[in-house]
Amino acid sequence: MSDGTSLALFCDEYELTMAESFWMHQQNERVCFEVTVRHLPQHRGFLAVAGLEQALDFLATLRFGDTDRAYLASTHRFHSDFLAMLVTLRFTGDVNAVAEGTIVGAETPIVQIVAPRIEATVVESALLAIINHQTTIASKTCRIVDAARGRSVWDFSLRRVHGPYAALGVARAAYIAGAAGTATVAAGQRFGIPTTGTMAHHYVLRFGPDGEQAAFEQFLRDFPGRAVLLVDTFDTMRGVDRAIAASRATGVALAGIRIDSGALGELAASARRRLDGAGMAHVSIIASGDLDEYRIDELLHHGAPIDSFGVGTMLGTSADAPALGGIYKLVAQEEKGTMRPVMKHSVDKANDPGVHQVFRQKQHDVLALEGERVEGRALLEPVMRNGEVLGRPPALAVCRAHCQAERDAVPAHMRRLFDPAPWPVMRSAGLIALRSALSGESIEVM
Repeated sequence: MSDGTSLALFCDEYELTMAESFWMHQQNERVCFEVTVRHLPQHRGFLAVAGLEQALDFLATLRFGDTDRAYLASTHRFHSDFLAMLVTLRFTGDVNAVAEGTIVGAETPIVQIVAPRIEATVVESALLAIINHQTTIASKTCRIVDAARGRSVWDFSLRRVHGPYAALGVARAAYIAGAAGTATVAAGQRFGIPTTGTMAHHYVLRFGPDGEQAAFEQFLRDFPGRAVLLVDTFDTMRGVDRAIAASRATGVALAGIRIDSGALGELAASARRRLDGAGMAHVSIIASGDLDEYRIDELLHHGAPIDSFGVGTMLGTSADAPALGGIYKLVAQEEKGTMRPVMKHSVDKANDPGVHQVFRQKQHDVLALEGERVEGRALLEPVMRNGEVLGRPPALAVCRAHCQAERDAVPAHMRRLFDPAPWPVMRSAGLIALRSALSGESIEVM
């Protein structure tokens, strides 16, 4: 966090309270927690995993500094010796995880933590915040990119997300899932994501209603390599005519126009006719303005000649991109040197007990117990051992290519916008037997 707030303090107070209790009673045996999503959100057939690199960076750099200790001491809620222990605390555990960009279904372990209990306890909230957020955005972006049918999609969400820091996660996850780039400059600096930008309505307003062409001419002269003009400040078709005239007056080739409001399909069709009639068939039409996968699909279904889309509000904060509700559940704990499976029996919240592995078999996955012999490609891969990240994280371009390949393998009936079939996740014979033994109930394979 650039404001100086320690990431270690991004935890619920009850996590520190539990950690103190474990410390007081010397209960720091190794445990296994797994991050999973119980249920797919409405109109989702799958999830696209994202956020792992930031999650590993958080674990590898976990520190409670002297400033953190001083603040916690000021609350008078924690024993001073416990706070002294926190200052020396480091994450020393192991992590297995599904690669970023991978397509998964519900109830699939995305991240698996095996660590001393106190360490595993204090990292829960931050881990969930990172994985939930970026996986939400990546999953939403997959739908938007599918709806765009090969046309480029750009992240325009910075002004509508939940604070500027959230915009970095949105831009990163969206790029992994297929967005062409972002308007968020900080994401370009931090992650090397392509950035874009056109012009604002207030730039045109500066010149007044009769100065629209003058505004366009000045912009074209100042930025001939970025010759995309926003044409809907006053009257969209008149704006298109003035953009054409400004290009001819300045001799700067017009690269594109952007329409940000109104009946986008009709306006784009009219603009296309005028541009083509002016010998500017090369000029792209960019649409923006509260777009989502449904509006994009409808526009293209009716033949709107739109070449690319800027998606803002509905990418980063829409009601149809809800928080996933990913959970961090204890599945095993060490007893006399051996990991023993544990299971929660709460109604609608029972977990799969034991340490797991997930196997990809064509167009479905199998959730199995660690060490169980199951055909398929293992999805949970070692990414951290003894608190040290294994190797360098894959480049975003690699994650992006992986996500594209994963999406291409998803059948159409699981990718459709409305009522998609869910990506199947089955349980292995060993896991079914263990669940039945611990719960006393008969468990179905699906």
